[in-house]
Amino acid sequence: MTIAISHQKGGVGKSTIAWNLATALQDKYNVELVDLDIQKTLTYTNEIRSNHTDLKPLTIKSFSTPEDFKKYINGDSDERLSIIDIGGFDSSMNRLAIITADLVITPVSDRSFELLGIKSFEKVLKELSDLIDEDIVVRVLLNNINPKKSKLGDVKTFIEKSKHFSLLDTILRARADFDKSAGLGMNVIEYNKDGKASKEGKDLVKEIIKILY
Repeated sequence: MTIAISHQKGGVGKSTIAWNLATALQDKYNVELVDLDIQKTLTYTNEIRSNHTDLKPLTIKSFSTPEDFKKYINGDSDERLSIIDIGGFDSSMNRLAIITADLVITPVSDRSFELLGIKSFEKVLKELSDLIDEDIVVRVLLNNINPKKSKLGDVKTFIEKSKHFSLLDTILRARADFDKSAGLGMNVIEYNKDGKASKEGKDLVKEIIKILY
Protein backbone atom coordinates (compact mmCIF):
# COMPACT_ATOMS: atom_id res chain seq x y z
CA MET A 1 0.00 0.00 0.00
CA THR A 2 1.42 3.35 -1.02
CA ILE A 3 0.55 6.97 -0.19
CA ALA A 4 2.30 9.70 -2.18
CA ILE A 5 2.34 13.27 -0.91
CA SER A 6 2.80 15.18 -4.13
CA HIS A 7 2.80 18.65 -5.64
CA GLN A 8 5.30 20.00 -8.14
CA LYS A 9 5.50 23.22 -6.12
CA GLY A 10 7.78 23.39 -3.09
CA GLY A 11 6.92 24.86 0.29
CA VAL A 12 3.31 23.67 0.39
CA GLY A 13 3.68 21.37 3.42
CA LYS A 14 4.32 17.97 1.83
CA SER A 15 7.08 16.96 4.24
CA THR A 16 5.11 18.08 7.31
CA ILE A 17 2.09 16.04 6.23
CA ALA A 18 4.16 12.98 5.33
CA TRP A 19 5.94 13.16 8.70
CA ASN A 20 2.77 13.45 10.75
CA LEU A 21 1.02 10.65 8.87
CA ALA A 22 3.98 8.28 9.02
CA THR A 23 4.71 8.76 12.72
CA ALA A 24 1.02 8.53 13.65
CA LEU A 25 0.37 5.41 11.58
CA GLN A 26 3.49 3.39 12.42
CA ASP A 27 2.04 2.08 15.69
CA LYS A 28 -0.75 0.40 13.73
CA TYR A 29 0.89 -0.41 10.39
CA ASN A 30 4.29 -1.43 9.03
CA VAL A 31 5.21 2.06 7.81
CA GLU A 32 8.19 2.97 5.65
CA LEU A 33 8.77 6.63 4.81
CA VAL A 34 10.31 7.24 1.40
CA ASP A 35 12.23 10.52 1.25
CA LEU A 36 12.45 11.66 -2.39
CA ASP A 37 12.98 15.30 -1.44
CA ILE A 38 16.46 16.58 -2.37
CA GLN A 39 16.66 18.48 0.93
CA LYS A 40 16.16 15.23 2.93
CA THR A 41 14.23 17.15 5.58
CA LEU A 42 12.51 14.08 6.96
CA THR A 43 15.71 12.06 7.12
CA TYR A 44 17.22 14.72 9.37
CA THR A 45 14.01 15.06 11.40
CA ASN A 46 14.07 11.31 11.99
CA GLU A 47 17.62 11.60 13.36
CA ILE A 48 16.28 14.05 15.94
CA ARG A 49 13.46 11.63 16.75
CA SER A 50 15.92 8.78 17.32
CA ASN A 51 17.33 10.75 20.28
CA HIS A 52 14.01 10.34 22.11
CA THR A 53 14.09 7.05 24.01
CA ASP A 54 10.29 7.09 24.33
CA LEU A 55 9.59 7.59 20.60
CA LYS A 56 9.89 5.04 17.82
CA PRO A 57 12.03 6.27 14.90
CA LEU A 58 10.73 5.80 11.38
CA THR A 59 12.14 3.45 8.80
CA ILE A 60 13.42 5.84 6.11
CA LYS A 61 14.12 4.83 2.51
CA SER A 62 15.83 6.87 -0.19
CA PHE A 63 16.89 6.03 -3.74
CA SER A 64 19.58 7.43 -6.00
CA THR A 65 18.28 6.01 -9.28
CA PRO A 66 14.83 5.50 -10.85
CA GLU A 67 15.70 1.82 -11.30
CA ASP A 68 16.23 1.29 -7.57
CA PHE A 69 13.01 3.13 -6.78
CA LYS A 70 11.12 1.03 -9.34
CA LYS A 71 12.36 -2.17 -7.66
CA TYR A 72 11.08 -0.86 -4.35
CA ILE A 73 7.69 0.02 -5.83
CA ASN A 74 7.43 -3.41 -7.45
CA GLY A 75 7.83 -4.92 -3.98
CA ASP A 76 4.71 -3.16 -2.70
CA SER A 77 2.34 -5.31 -0.61
CA ASP A 78 -0.63 -5.05 1.72
CA GLU A 79 1.74 -5.74 4.62
CA ARG A 80 3.77 -2.57 3.96
CA LEU A 81 2.50 1.00 4.05
CA SER A 82 4.88 3.25 2.14
CA ILE A 83 4.44 7.00 2.57
CA ILE A 84 6.37 8.90 -0.12
CA ASP A 85 7.44 12.50 0.37
CA ILE A 86 7.85 13.79 -3.18
CA GLY A 87 10.05 16.85 -3.71
CA GLY A 88 8.71 20.05 -5.24
CA PHE A 89 9.99 19.31 -8.72
CA ASP A 90 9.18 17.12 -11.73
CA SER A 91 11.18 13.92 -12.28
CA SER A 92 10.80 10.35 -13.49
CA MET A 93 10.80 9.01 -9.91
CA ASN A 94 8.16 11.52 -8.84
CA ARG A 95 5.97 10.62 -11.80
CA LEU A 96 6.37 6.90 -11.09
CA ALA A 97 5.29 7.49 -7.48
CA ILE A 98 2.14 9.30 -8.63
CA ILE A 99 1.20 6.64 -11.18
CA THR A 100 1.67 3.68 -8.83
CA ALA A 101 0.35 5.11 -5.54
CA ASP A 102 -2.89 3.81 -4.05
CA LEU A 103 -3.54 7.32 -2.75
CA VAL A 104 -2.03 10.66 -3.79
CA ILE A 105 -2.46 13.60 -1.41
CA THR A 106 -1.80 17.14 -2.66
CA PRO A 107 -1.61 19.92 -0.05
CA VAL A 108 -2.92 23.30 -1.21
CA SER A 109 -3.46 26.58 0.62
CA ASP A 110 -5.91 29.30 -0.34
CA ARG A 111 -3.17 31.66 -1.56
CA SER A 112 -3.40 32.91 -5.17
CA PHE A 113 0.07 31.68 -6.15
CA GLU A 114 -0.73 28.17 -4.95
CA LEU A 115 -3.90 28.10 -7.03
CA LEU A 116 -1.71 28.86 -10.05
CA GLY A 117 0.63 26.08 -8.94
CA ILE A 118 -2.10 23.48 -8.73
CA LYS A 119 -3.20 24.40 -12.25
CA SER A 120 0.30 23.52 -13.45
CA PHE A 121 0.16 20.28 -11.48
CA GLU A 122 -3.15 19.48 -13.17
CA LYS A 123 -1.32 19.48 -16.52
CA VAL A 124 1.14 16.89 -15.19
CA LEU A 125 -1.73 14.72 -13.97
CA LYS A 126 -3.37 14.96 -17.40
CA GLU A 127 -0.14 13.86 -19.10
CA LEU A 128 0.21 10.89 -16.75
CA SER A 129 -3.47 9.99 -17.18
CA ASP A 130 -3.03 9.96 -20.95
CA LEU A 131 0.07 7.79 -20.52
CA ILE A 132 -1.71 5.06 -18.55
CA ASP A 133 -5.08 5.60 -20.24
CA GLU A 134 -6.80 6.16 -16.91
CA ASP A 135 -7.79 9.33 -15.08
CA ILE A 136 -5.55 9.93 -12.07
CA VAL A 137 -7.47 11.53 -9.22
CA VAL A 138 -5.56 13.02 -6.31
CA ARG A 139 -7.01 13.99 -2.95
CA VAL A 140 -6.50 17.68 -2.22
CA LEU A 141 -5.80 18.58 1.40
CA LEU A 142 -6.46 22.19 2.32
CA ASN A 143 -3.34 23.02 4.32
CA ASN A 144 -1.89 25.97 6.21
CA ILE A 145 -5.24 27.75 6.12
CA ASN A 146 -5.75 30.86 8.23
CA PRO A 147 -7.56 29.74 11.41
CA LYS A 148 -9.85 32.76 11.19
CA LYS A 149 -10.87 32.13 7.60
CA SER A 150 -14.08 30.16 7.15
CA LYS A 151 -14.95 30.80 3.48
CA LEU A 152 -12.80 28.91 0.97
CA GLY A 153 -15.01 29.25 -2.08
CA ASP A 154 -12.39 30.03 -4.74
CA VAL A 155 -10.11 27.09 -4.10
CA LYS A 156 -13.00 24.68 -3.55
CA THR A 157 -14.68 25.78 -6.78
CA PHE A 158 -11.54 25.16 -8.82
CA ILE A 159 -10.92 21.76 -7.23
CA GLU A 160 -14.47 20.59 -7.68
CA LYS A 161 -14.41 21.51 -11.39
CA SER A 162 -11.37 19.36 -12.15
CA LYS A 163 -11.69 15.65 -12.86
CA HIS A 164 -8.19 15.14 -11.44
CA PHE A 165 -8.90 16.54 -7.96
CA SER A 166 -11.12 15.44 -5.10
CA LEU A 167 -11.28 17.43 -1.87
CA LEU A 168 -10.58 15.79 1.49
CA ASP A 169 -12.90 16.66 4.38
CA THR A 170 -10.04 17.44 6.77
CA ILE A 171 -8.59 20.96 6.82
CA LEU A 172 -5.20 21.70 8.39
CA ARG A 173 -4.98 25.26 9.66
CA ALA A 174 -1.83 27.34 10.16
CA ARG A 175 -0.80 26.16 13.63
CA ALA A 176 2.53 26.77 15.36
CA ASP A 177 2.46 23.21 16.74
CA PHE A 178 3.21 21.75 13.31
CA ASP A 179 6.59 23.51 13.17
CA LYS A 180 7.40 23.14 16.86
CA SER A 181 6.68 19.41 16.95
CA ALA A 182 8.73 18.60 13.84
CA GLY A 183 11.67 20.53 15.24
CA LEU A 184 11.66 18.14 18.19
CA GLY A 185 11.25 15.03 16.05
CA MET A 186 7.63 14.60 17.11
CA ASN A 187 4.23 14.74 15.45
CA VAL A 188 1.56 17.19 16.59
CA ILE A 189 -0.33 14.53 18.54
CA GLU A 190 2.76 13.58 20.54
CA TYR A 191 3.70 17.21 21.05
CA ASN A 192 0.35 18.48 22.37
CA LYS A 193 -2.40 15.87 22.40
CA ASP A 194 -5.04 18.39 23.46
CA GLY A 195 -4.14 21.10 20.93
CA LYS A 196 -6.13 22.16 17.87
CA ALA A 197 -3.36 20.94 15.55
CA SER A 198 -3.51 17.55 17.26
CA LYS A 199 -7.25 17.28 16.61
CA GLU A 200 -6.76 18.15 12.96
CA GLY A 201 -3.94 15.63 12.72
CA LYS A 202 -6.11 12.91 14.24
CA ASP A 203 -8.94 13.79 11.82
CA LEU A 204 -6.59 13.42 8.87
CA VAL A 205 -5.29 10.06 10.06
CA LYS A 206 -8.84 8.75 10.50
CA GLU A 207 -9.86 9.96 7.05
CA ILE A 208 -6.83 8.38 5.36
CA ILE A 209 -7.42 5.03 7.12
CA LYS A 210 -11.05 5.12 6.02
CA ILE A 211 -10.05 5.73 2.39
CA LEU A 212 -7.39 3.01 2.27
CA TYR A 213 -8.84 0.33 4.51
